Amino acid sequence: MITFDQLDAELSALQNPNTIKIFRNHGCPETLKLYGLKIGDLKKIIRREKLNTNHELTVQLIESSNSDLIYLGLLAVDPKKLDVAQIEKWNVAFRETWTMLTFGLASVVSKRDDALTFARKWIKSDYDLTKSMGWQIFTDHIKDLPEAAELLEIAKETLQSETNRTRYSMNGYIIACGIYKDELYKKALDAAKAIGKVHVDLGKTACKVPDAHSYIEKARNQK
Repeated sequence: MITFDQLDAELSALQNPNTIKIFRNHGCPETLKLYGLKIGDLKKIIRREKLNTNHELTVQLIESSNSDLIYLGLLAVDPKKLDVAQIEKWNVAFRETWTMLTFGLASVVSKRDDALTFARKWIKSDYDLTKSMGWQIFTDHIKDLPEAAELLEIAKETLQSETNRTRYSMNGYIIACGIYKDELYKKALDAAKAIGKVHVDLGKTACKVPDAHSYIEKARNQK
């Protein structure tokens, strides 16, 4: 069975300077090591080594100081084998890093039965990336979310006064309401119109914040 050091050496040999530059421009801090591997490459390693069956190693990867290794671990870890304290430990570790890691952690949490418990707590955080994860989890559960209408109203009223990445995730939540909740379609359009243009600092990238109103309409017309 492959070891942490063997994986680290393999990823190091595959490092890509161009992708490293892209990831730095997207916000990966200099405090994290980075090899610049693409997600597709990481998934190949997971399948080859059956990493999703090696819980101890996936946790070791997530608790490393290399962004690629951390994300590899987040892709492979079994959410049901994690306890609340472990997840909160990682929230604290990642909340001042960058969105790739918090997106990965939120995706892990979204697969758990208690996902909404985390989301309800995290949207009240003082940390931008933690709040953003909370809204991401709500978006992931939009089809069966009990408080979907209430959260849509909160997004409508507070988005423009929220912190940076939280605005991005709230905007995504509004879009999800408009596309996947028929009963909230018109309210989502109204919210998007009332909010107007959403400004988010996305780093040194060409990425743009989707216009919620036009995005919803386009997606609904393609159904």
